[in-house]
This record gives sequence, C-alpha cells and structure tokens, in this order.
Amino acid sequence: MSLSALVLGGWLVGTLPPGASAEAARGEGPVAPEVLARCHADMERVLGEAARFGSVQRRAQALLAGLSTACGEVLPERLREGAGVAASARRAERSRRLLEAARGFVPEACLASEPERAREVEARCPPPEDTLFVRPLPDSLEAGSYAFALAVRARLRERGAYDARAQRWVAEFLLRSALDGEAQAHRGARRSD
Repeated sequence: MSLSALVLGGWLVGTLPPGASAEAARGEGPVAPEVLARCHADMERVLGEAARFGSVQRRAQALLAGLSTACGEVLPERLREGAGVAASARRAERSRRLLEAARGFVPEACLASEPERAREVEARCPPPEDTLFVRPLPDSLEAGSYAFALAVRARLRERGAYDARAQRWVAEFLLRSALDGEAQAHRGARRSD
C-alpha cells in the first residue's frame, strides 16, 4: 500500500487517545455557525494555497503557514503561532516547535522528549482506533508533525469544526510531512554515496 493511501485512507474519523486535550477542553464548546463558516472557508483557502506548490517541502510549509492565520476563533493561539514558527523552520527544529505547540492538547505520551519518528511514540500514543490509519506509522513521519496533527484534529473536533476540509488538512499535512521525511532521507543517502 502506498504512503498516500496510508495517510489519505485514514485520520478522517475518530477520537483521540484517552487523556488527550486536557488543556483544550477547559470550558469551551461548539462555536457559532458564522464562526464555523469562517473556519471552514479558512481551511478551504489554506488547502487551495498549499496545492499551488509542487514541492513536498513547500506544500507542508504552506499548510502550516496557512493554518497560522486560519480559524482564529476556533484554534488556540498557541497552535496557530506554533504552525507559523514551524513553517519556516528546518525539519528537526520544525518537529521540536510542533511538539511544543501540541503540548497540553494531546496526552504526554504523544510528546517525544527529543525529535524522533512518530513510529517510536506510536506504541504509547496510537492513532485513534476508529480511523483507518494503517499501523505502523510511516517511518519517515516525525513525532512533531504527528502530535501536532493530533492536536489540531482534537481541537477542531471539540469545537465542532472538524469537517471534510479539516480532515483533508490533517491528511494532507501528515502525508506531506512523511513524504518530506522520505525526500530528506533520500537526499542524505545520495550525499553519502
């Protein structure tokens, strides 16, 4: 099965692992219909802008940069700011920034102490059980992107904003992050030859 089938085939429905989103669940519920409509339009805009880029790395960066200005009344500032900072960071720094942004929105088990692969945290922080996301996670997906996607997904679900556009953002971000990891590993292998 291809990497895109693994990512795009899953993460579209489900709940977070037990203990997730302690910070995110504090006293906020669904939002007004007009706020949801703005958030949905924002997600459509972000996906459209990211689709203009052919490069995997640029598309992942565009998804993060776009999210930094999207859904202001739905996504917490810390998630949006983390996305903005991570968008311009190199891969290892991006993973660290995304892990920090996700802190408090996912269980601690989902947060790596050092940037590592998502597969290394998968045993203690599995993908939501009712998704079709195939295990094991792609080896090229880093833990920061995985935790951040879980956090964004959880927050949008909690606020009633997790629709098809949000599902596409999560799937696209995970796919592009994993493909970027594969491309970087391939570039590193060519340099060492």
